[in-house]
Amino acid sequence: MSNLNFKINNKIDIIYNNEFYNCDIQDIKSGYLAISIPIKETQYLPLRKDEKIDVLYYDETCIYEFSSVVVKREQANIPLLWIKIPKKFKKIQRRKFVRVSVLFNGKYAVIEKKMTINKQTISEMKFFDAVILDLSGGGTKLRIKANIKSGDSILVVLPMKKGAMIVKGKVIRAVKDELKNSICGIKFIELSMNEQDRIVQFVFSIMREQMKKGLKED
Repeated sequence: MSNLNFKINNKIDIIYNNEFYNCDIQDIKSGYLAISIPIKETQYLPLRKDEKIDVLYYDETCIYEFSSVVVKREQANIPLLWIKIPKKFKKIQRRKFVRVSVLFNGKYAVIEKKMTINKQTISEMKFFDAVILDLSGGGTKLRIKANIKSGDSILVVLPMKKGAMIVKGKVIRAVKDELKNSICGIKFIELSMNEQDRIVQFVFSIMREQMKKGLKED
């Protein structure tokens, strides 16, 4: 039997015809999950009994992929689909350390380690251009033109879906590429749980888009 840690209200993605539909767990019974009707933007997915589906499940620590089947539809307070809990599944990555390759334009500023970060000090800083090469809930990789060294403290402006986020980090490695740019591994520090969750959800959305493109290319 599966030992996945299913919980009510945890998020699930249904992959159907190379498209990703969002839903969540509404109920759990022996061997079965009740999920809300999957939706993509404003389009509902009208799954029927005995249809086979591919599923991505997100819990507090990991992302899992498995196949399942719709066993019945139910009209409760909200419409529900009951699907089988899998006996086999694949762990994709640990949630906190899910890292995706990206290519975003960002900004950065090197700061003093003990500098107080607030709206006033941020407004007085000079930020420089950076290219964000990867991103996770724990850190990022930047390509910048300036020299920087391991141990430096840094502020990074991340371009999120709903407005930018400014995060504090520590340079844990810095090397030069063939064009003499600095490639910097950054570990986020002093990051609140809400901020980390926002970054992780952004990473998940990028993963979904990348997986969708991969499915379509296949």
